[in-house]
Amino acid sequence: MESKHKPIPAATWPARAVALPPELARRVEPGLAARIVGAGNSALLAESLLGLVASRQCPGHVLLETLDRVPEWAQAGRVVVSGFHSPLEQQVLRSLLRRQGRAVKVLARGMADYRPPPEEREPLAAGRMLVLTAFPPEARRTTRASALERNRLVLALAAELVVPYVATESPLALMVRNYPTR
Repeated sequence: MESKHKPIPAATWPARAVALPPELARRVEPGLAARIVGAGNSALLAESLLGLVASRQCPGHVLLETLDRVPEWAQAGRVVVSGFHSPLEQQVLRSLLRRQGRAVKVLARGMADYRPPPEEREPLAAGRMLVLTAFPPEARRTTRASALERNRLVLALAAELVVPYVATESPLALMVRNYPTR
């Protein structure tokens, strides 16, 4: 049976080492930067990345208000960087990709067994997406600790940050409070 989805070109998948542009390399701890691997268009990292982080649970009106902003980001050619893990972040990724937007997805685990879902295959093949991680291949599950490390990397990569909702006193709230203005 023939797949209805385009295969990911071998040049895009599997993961390979990703060299950060100098501006990003200055913001990411050197040991961490050396471990980053990715699949997709690493040239997206040269753009001014719009970081998106949100707590897992958020009010419905915040989700709707955030989704209303996605067309503007896609039209402006913004590259959104996020873990795309919380429900709000996942909805933003789906909306962004449907609008031919560009994204950098940061995993909180290794890439050894990562298989892009159908909605990510075309954007990866078309050069509109990059999936990256700083975790070793044997890290196969997302944990609370790895999610926090992933979010630290998202914040380091972001030139600008959008935080639609963050739970008060959560570890993410503390990270966001300490986010340097760029």
